[in-house]
Amino acid sequence: MLHCPSENAFLAADQVIARITPNVSVWAVDPEGDPLGLYLRSLENITRNVPDEVLVLPGHQLPFHGLHERCRQLTGHHQERCNLIETACRQKAHTVADLVPVLFPRPLDPHQLGFAFSEVHAHVNSMLRLGKLTQRTDSDGTVRVTV
Repeated sequence: MLHCPSENAFLAADQVIARITPNVSVWAVDPEGDPLGLYLRSLENITRNVPDEVLVLPGHQLPFHGLHERCRQLTGHHQERCNLIETACRQKAHTVADLVPVLFPRPLDPHQLGFAFSEVHAHVNSMLRLGKLTQRTDSDGTVRVTV
């Protein structure tokens, strides 16, 4: 990302996009990582340090105005997804794979399923770090999360 105050422009890359959300995922090289926490903290940092009236130049789609509102929308979107996971985990313990259809109820092809799994994993890891979920390992080695 690059903020250019003299041009009143913010090159947002994939961090802030007008109509879609960037894929925030856990990757195999860092299975315990917290990419969602990092992403949400970056949105807070952007809101704190980049003026709302800049022209946002995202990595996808058209430029737009309203940076702070879009950051709030993105934060809210991820909070809603965490709420869905919490609701599901109040009923019973789930694996990350069990939670994929909770966040992605439509049919997914294998490529989409990989991204969906990694994004659900990011939400679960963030919620574990925040103490909103707890994790247990069953006798067969299956890892499940619950509230």
